[in-house]
Amino acid sequence: MACRVCGSGNQVTLRAELTASIPSLPAAKLPPLYHCQDLRACTACGFAELQFPPIQLQELQKKAAKA
Repeated sequence: MACRVCGSGNQVTLRAELTASIPSLPAAKLPPLYHCQDLRACTACGFAELQFPPIQLQELQKKAAKA
């Protein structure tokens, strides 16, 4: 699959462990969302992408509504 930014075919799949949090002062009191999943990265331009599963998207939406 080609990179969506530069069109290069030089992509690698990495195992990623990420922490997502809402960047606002009220949200600072909310715990972050931990996410472990594969991440696709382009070795030509550095663009990377991942997709959150529906359950974690719902958690992010709830936290965003509280922020």
